[in-house]
Amino acid sequence: MANEQHLALLKQGVEDWNQWRENNPQVLVDLSETDLSRANLNEANLRMANLHQVDLRMANLSEADLTGANVRGADLRGANLRGTNFTEADLTGTDLNGAYLTLANFINANLTFVNLSEANLRIANLTRANLSDANLSISNLSGANLSEVNFRMANLNDANLRMANLSAANLERVQALDTNFNKAILTGACLENWQTNRTTNLEEVICDYVYLQVEQQERRPTQGNFSAREFIQLWRSSLNPINLTAPNVTTSVQDYQIASNTSPSIPDVVVDVQQLPPSAQSYTFNVPKVTAETQELPQAQPSSYQTPAPNLPQSVVEVQQLIEQFDQTISKSKWSEVAAEIQQLLQELTQTCPTNTPLEKVIVVAAAIKQLESNFPLKAQIINALQEVNTATLKELINHPLSGILLSALEGWH
Repeated sequence: MANEQHLALLKQGVEDWNQWRENNPQVLVDLSETDLSRANLNEANLRMANLHQVDLRMANLSEADLTGANVRGADLRGANLRGTNFTEADLTGTDLNGAYLTLANFINANLTFVNLSEANLRIANLTRANLSDANLSISNLSGANLSEVNFRMANLNDANLRMANLSAANLERVQALDTNFNKAILTGACLENWQTNRTTNLEEVICDYVYLQVEQQERRPTQGNFSAREFIQLWRSSLNPINLTAPNVTTSVQDYQIASNTSPSIPDVVVDVQQLPPSAQSYTFNVPKVTAETQELPQAQPSSYQTPAPNLPQSVVEVQQLIEQFDQTISKSKWSEVAAEIQQLLQELTQTCPTNTPLEKVIVVAAAIKQLESNFPLKAQIINALQEVNTATLKELINHPLSGILLSALEGWH
């Protein structure tokens, strides 16, 4: 049970509480099994505190320090945990359903059996965290640092891991049905018996090599790195599609397509259905065969439309102008997602940081650049965008007053 003195001190307010903690660093705080639902604990010092089975539903713990805290079995549903520090904390069995965890820090934290369904973990840092048997269905992990995370037997169904860093992560026996891995880093990940389906999104993943068994066994490729499209072929064939699909999924996967830059020679992928169980013999993967005729087709060239040549029919001139406008629209659409990522980051920073003076604006922009620097997939996308379109075009796509300052600072990236 909680120490009544500690609870009374906390209820006096965070400022007094933090001062008491600073003056009494040796005291082991015990707030276990108390009702702190909807409490305002913004920036509270709860390092090493005992929060076992505490009710923190809808509480505000943004920027709080829970380093090494015991949060086992706590109820944090719907809590505001933006930027909260859970480094090396024990959150076994904690309920974080629908919690707001953007920019939260879970380095080396124990999150086994935790419920993070529908939680927002965008740009969070979970390096080396233990998420085995965790429920992360429908969660937002876009841009999160998940390097060396143990996801063994976790539920990632319908989760958004776009641009997440999963390097050296353990995805052994995870469920990843309808999961979005678009542009995520999977280099060095363990994919032993992971379960995916035809709508698992692996478009444009960054993957040099993977392991098919735990403890870095069965490396693919055995030496060097994957060539273009080789990882997708491995996913489709060498890993056995039945192991990658939930047993009760019967939808045909013949129309599965993955967009990537490939060379003309694309080998057919053949699966011997005679070796598969009867319920799985309908699973086929169609890979278009490239013939000599298709190889001779002219390659599409970058748009370089200028003033139409003289003496052309008016109809031709109008078509050229329409094509040019279309190409410009496509170019903007291509980078709209990158612009949306930047816009959301700026909005989140300006919600908590003032921007009334030029100095305050520079501080916010500097904080944004620091976060973008640590998000390698997003940084690569921004560099590509700055190379393809000018800063003014990208600025049009970002609806934020600080976009001009930020983009000017990012021009040095390319």
